[in-house]
Amino acid sequence: MLKIVIAVVLLAHGIGHSMGLLQMLRIVTVNPVWRGDSWLVTGPFGTTATQLVGASLWIVAIVGFAGVASAVVGWIPASLFTPLAIASSAVSLAGIALFPVAFPTSSTIGALVVDVAVLIIVTWFDWVPSDLAA
Repeated sequence: MLKIVIAVVLLAHGIGHSMGLLQMLRIVTVNPVWRGDSWLVTGPFGTTATQLVGASLWIVAIVGFAGVASAVVGWIPASLFTPLAIASSAVSLAGIALFPVAFPTSSTIGALVVDVAVLIIVTWFDWVPSDLAA
């Protein structure tokens, strides 16, 4: 049961990245303060490059965390769990760093907590899903 709860949290975290993608594409307004710009990318590279970077980061995070959740429940090989967890968290943190106001503050803090928790649990404690009973 705990594996399912962990997988749902990781999947929900991944899906949460769609908020940035949907706002960047002007499908919804998640944070009215954010206009799709990045404090680091927009100035030197322009809007198109900014949108490409943002969309790439969020799509990779969505797919990556879906993969991490799949590894937790055993749908994909367990050997993919650690690299996917580290890469997905790093990409998510890069998105937060480049687009800090893309999400509401509470969502940004929540994402930061999940990303850092995943990195600590996976790298410091060497946790893998097989450590839990089915």
